[in-house]
Amino acid sequence: MNNNFDIIFLGDSLTFGYGVPKQNSWVYKLTQKLSFSSLNKACNGDTTTSMLSRYDNDVLIHYPHKIFIMGGTNDLLLGRSVTSIIDNLEIMIKDGMNINSEIIIGVPPVIVGQMANRLFSPSHLYSYTESELLKLKYELIKLCNNYKIQFINFYDLTLDKNNIYLDGIHLTSLGHELLYKEALHYF
Repeated sequence: MNNNFDIIFLGDSLTFGYGVPKQNSWVYKLTQKLSFSSLNKACNGDTTTSMLSRYDNDVLIHYPHKIFIMGGTNDLLLGRSVTSIIDNLEIMIKDGMNINSEIIIGVPPVIVGQMANRLFSPSHLYSYTESELLKLKYELIKLCNNYKIQFINFYDLTLDKNNIYLDGIHLTSLGHELLYKEALHYF
């Protein structure tokens, strides 16, 4: 298959644009602004294990020029380890580099556990997820530095900004605008 796409986005609801009109999602705004050919292969509720299992058919088969990958929040919400997330992402990075795609990693935004417990769904794993997302940030940055690839730090961007969340996990249109403006620098 030919290089049909400039970029393919792989991720979960934060990349898909859950909770906002399509035209307000950061990925959609980015692709419209830069008018490059793209495919958003993000799925709500996705884990890095699931992303890895569909990586060949959803991403690699298209030989995109760039691949954006962001995941891990749902893994942590299920009680999985940062190590397992890094292992999955490292495989995706290597496989993407093997087809000469430029990889960009998204460091997932923070979550607001108290808000999520109230507005999204009760869970005993929110405080675990909040603390592990910080560890994930450091491990992702280390991983990206090891492979000399770019990353977009949405974690630091969303720190202490509770007004950008719909439910403590998913972002409002204002939150997507913030991610869009940040991502613009990398594309």
